[in-house]
Amino acid sequence: MEQIFPENWAFIFFGLIFSITCAQMLVVYVLSDSSNPPAGLGLYTVYFMAALLAWIALTLQQGASIPMTVDVSAVASILTSYILFMAAGQRAGITRGRMLLGIICLFVCLSVFFLPPQRMFVVRTSAAALFFAGVGLLCAWRGWQQRNIGDAIIACAALIMVVGIPAALYQLQGNANYPKAQAIAFGVHSCAYSLVAIGFLASVLIEYQQHLSHLATEDPLTRLLNRRGLEGALHVSLAQASRQGLPTAAIMVDIDHFKKVNDSFGHETGDQVIRQVAHILRHMTRTSDVVARTGGEEYLLVLPSTSLDAARTLAERIRLAIGERPLLVDHQRIPVTVSLGVASVIGEVDMDELSQEADRAMYLAKRGGRNRVASVENNPVHLSATTDQT
Repeated sequence: MEQIFPENWAFIFFGLIFSITCAQMLVVYVLSDSSNPPAGLGLYTVYFMAALLAWIALTLQQGASIPMTVDVSAVASILTSYILFMAAGQRAGITRGRMLLGIICLFVCLSVFFLPPQRMFVVRTSAAALFFAGVGLLCAWRGWQQRNIGDAIIACAALIMVVGIPAALYQLQGNANYPKAQAIAFGVHSCAYSLVAIGFLASVLIEYQQHLSHLATEDPLTRLLNRRGLEGALHVSLAQASRQGLPTAAIMVDIDHFKKVNDSFGHETGDQVIRQVAHILRHMTRTSDVVARTGGEEYLLVLPSTSLDAARTLAERIRLAIGERPLLVDHQRIPVTVSLGVASVIGEVDMDELSQEADRAMYLAKRGGRNRVASVENNPVHLSATTDQT
């Protein structure tokens, strides 16, 4: 067997690779135009384009009647494997090992001018297996961290390379069967490339789906939950409160005179105020508490296993913390205060009723002069307001 496969099969295979690459390029083109493109998209694009050129070089080399002095496909195989390693590292946010493997890649590429074909086969396949081993580690780590099956598929592609290349080298070194070693290496590369293409496509689609899910449940300005996300986050804790008869408290927070801030200083300054208040709320609550932005300048805090008195104490601390931190814009201090309404219920919780009671208490605080805390306790109703001490 002088060639890995007959000429007609070479072009059929090239057509398949070309189709897969074009599909990937279409996906890359669509994703690159999005406001939040996936990490590593650029280097993966380079990898798919370089791999396509490598397959073209291999097809031409197989069909050439005159032997080439330089094994172009071997150099392309080494370079694409290293590019894939860099792409996987960029996507995983890890850059370690790039310099070392880059030096190895350079020396292996230069060796094509000095080594005979069989020796060069050993060097290039070993280098490719090394690079793919790095890809496998990076993608396996990211797949586990992000719970992304697409990265796990790419890790499986790397595993195929790491297992398949030694089998090809065994045919060359142990059985002195160079054509069969070439065929195995070719098959392993083909399977690995196909799995990388499928894995990358699956990875970015899963990531995009997760991004859409976050958009549906998360406020983009503050990164807090929205009302829909609030209901999902409270499902377990509210069920537990109902079973065990535990208290659940809610605090409605509204920024005072927010419209005046927007009118006087612009919407960008208003957004800064919203983010600053969200930051304070996030850092003053427990991990079990749920904080959501429910309106333009309104926030709702739901506190599982919290009595009305404890919620009032927290609300007062929040009021003081926000009032002590004016926003500094162009060397001008903009005072920021909030009015807070507190409500509590024991046992079964109706979130709509609880939030309405907290909202009702918050309006009591507004009517009482703003920058204060008011509370409503269910069954019976009890109203109270804390006078402003500042």
